[in-house]
Amino acid sequence: MHSIDKVAWAMRDEPPVRCTGVGGRQARTGDESGYVYDHFSVVYEYPSGVKAFCTCRQMDGCSDDVTDHIFGTSGVCHVMDHEIAVGGKTVWKFPSKKGEVDMYQSEHNELFASIRNGTPINNGDYMTRSTLMAIMGRMSAYTGKTITWEQALNSKEALGPGKYEWGRLAAPQVAVPGVTQFV
Repeated sequence: MHSIDKVAWAMRDEPPVRCTGVGGRQARTGDESGYVYDHFSVVYEYPSGVKAFCTCRQMDGCSDDVTDHIFGTSGVCHVMDHEIAVGGKTVWKFPSKKGEVDMYQSEHNELFASIRNGTPINNGDYMTRSTLMAIMGRMSAYTGKTITWEQALNSKEALGPGKYEWGRLAAPQVAVPGVTQFV
């Protein structure tokens, strides 16, 4: 999800036109894992022809590389390294200082300060678009179909139970691409 946030940021919050995804359950098995996939690969396509390639996996014992790279016509941005390189030369790097708080704490500090100052940061619009991008990718991987932004936005899929009550909830069946239908 966080990598999709960064794609949305790099694309200036313009939604993709469509996406095509694959995924599956390699390591998660049995009822205790529910019905979710443990790996995905999704290609998001934009009106300009730009494509964003997003992959992830959640499997014990595997490498956990979550770096993001943005390749442009003039250079490359290595997001997790907080640097931008052009022609192999670093042209900008976040000026971190020894003992500085990490990015997560810094984000919280900024949010709390904005609330205290009476100017709260409201990221609701772009957060909902990023969330829909992630859901759109899941829809594509689960159904095996290319899904458009409009289809995802107007989907009638209900992700919660039909009725909220105490007790064990029945988990949906594991999706089978080509069989599971888009709703």
